[in-house]
Amino acid sequence: MNYTLFAGGGRSAAIQAARDQVRLSELEVQRQLQQLILDVTNDYYLAQQAKVQVQIAEAAVANAQVTLRDATAFEQAGIGTLLDVLTAEVNLANAQQNLNQARNLEITTRRQLAQRLNVNQMVDVAIAERVEPAEKWSLSLEDSILLAYQNRVELEQQLLRRRIALSNRQLALATTRPQLSLFASGNMLDKVTDDLGPRFGYGVGLQMQLALFDGGNARASAARQEALAASAEEQYANQKDSIRLEVETAYINLKANEKNIATAQTAATQATEGLRLARLRFQAGVGTQQEVTNAEANLTQAQGNLLAAILDYNRSLAALKRAVGYPERTGLGGRQ
Repeated sequence: MNYTLFAGGGRSAAIQAARDQVRLSELEVQRQLQQLILDVTNDYYLAQQAKVQVQIAEAAVANAQVTLRDATAFEQAGIGTLLDVLTAEVNLANAQQNLNQARNLEITTRRQLAQRLNVNQMVDVAIAERVEPAEKWSLSLEDSILLAYQNRVELEQQLLRRRIALSNRQLALATTRPQLSLFASGNMLDKVTDDLGPRFGYGVGLQMQLALFDGGNARASAARQEALAASAEEQYANQKDSIRLEVETAYINLKANEKNIATAQTAATQATEGLRLARLRFQAGVGTQQEVTNAEANLTQAQGNLLAAILDYNRSLAALKRAVGYPERTGLGGRQ
């Protein structure tokens, strides 16, 4: 039996390094979980956007069919031209092609979400929620940055890497210091061919060991760990700058998209009314087919812009939550 009484600080350094390594691994699991939450959220919004794009394309096809019906009726009544009918047919064909592309995109994004969720390939993921703006972000930019500094696991990981390097430095230098250990041994000797009983022996004592020369290996290892600690300090500073930029970018995008929603809602309402008026003018014989076609295109674009503004807002909010580290108990809908 041998028990080390003094190892030049190596034992405590090894224990601390092992504990920090466990914590570092736990934080890495947490970091990957947070990234997975963001990836799933973005994939969901892509599938949601593709679903609504199909609905917009279906509405565009319906509008084009109405326009073609009106143009055909006018041409048969002698108050329209064949050119108007041909133009309406081309617009309908384009709208149907856009609808086919939107349906293909919807299938692709749903399969991408299913793959991210790691569900059975036979499972068809359906998007049930309506496209609506998510909750408001109540913190200011500076408060958001401070919250990120408190919650982002990447910063704690860099501190742990520095501490592990310093512990390993202590462990390397410990090999050049005296090592003191307590030993105990026992033995039994017996010859089975005689009548004498077995003989027992034991020994206890202290043993000291000192490495006089190791070719500079310990010092070199310690210098390497010092360099790793310095690198971790530099990475910590760089990580803080990166986190700040990440929060600022997500926050600015969030506020910009919040304004875009209001603008896009107004444009969609105006485009809907514009199509109604253009169709009434055309049916009354005071408007042109081109006016109706332009109004249909404006409505489709306005609806697409509104959809993009809402989902861009939701994506920015998801990115901001990820940037601040999904804080718990903040009332912001985050999770750890």
